[in-house]
Amino acid sequence: MTKDELKKIYGKMLWVIPGMVLCMIGDYCMGIEPKDSVPIACMISSGWLSITDWRIAVSNIGGLIGTACYTLAALPFVDFLRCKLSDCQSRLDKGLIRLYIVGLILGIMSFLYFHLECGTLIHNFNLLHEAVGGNMKRAAALWNRSYLIQIVPYWTTFFVFELAAMIGWIGSILRGTFALKKIWILASPLIVAGIGFLLEILLPWQFNGFCSGFESLGWIIMFLGGRKMVRQAMAG
Repeated sequence: MTKDELKKIYGKMLWVIPGMVLCMIGDYCMGIEPKDSVPIACMISSGWLSITDWRIAVSNIGGLIGTACYTLAALPFVDFLRCKLSDCQSRLDKGLIRLYIVGLILGIMSFLYFHLECGTLIHNFNLLHEAVGGNMKRAAALWNRSYLIQIVPYWTTFFVFELAAMIGWIGSILRGTFALKKIWILASPLIVAGIGFLLEILLPWQFNGFCSGFESLGWIIMFLGGRKMVRQAMAG
């Protein structure tokens, strides 16, 4: 790639910041619950009843616009990574980059899907709870019926998307295919989400859901690592 092409990619990748900030706002709209929230059944918690319709709407809109911004950042990054394939001598190195590319491309669909899906699951439970006159057990049973028909695409998409990006990213760094220090493996979104979860456990927050936006934050951090690789290519 020419230096001018790399400069354009370097600039376009910044679109991930507004994109993931909007997704983080959506994450917190769905994830923040009262401190006394307790599990009810499956994924349901009593705190869902505190999540108002406008919060679901903000999350959906944030997911929509955030995904568009992410796409503007991810596609140029993918072009850069495809060019790196020619530098790889090992099939494993090429396979890891291709796996990472799959994760990045799946993100174009997955971010919007998860915001719409998670918001719908919460909203459905709240409507069912209202419709059955506040009978929590009955509402949970009805919600489980709606969840069961969505469970396979929901979790399949989640694990394929997240694991492809995580394995490709970490593997490429550990093997030196991505010329980044080993500490950059912590920028994997699932690892950043795990750090947020630990902080939520360790620190005395006055609400539940502190870690909700950390996975989206991880994508910003990871793309900053990607921009570092592009900058290295520009210097070389």
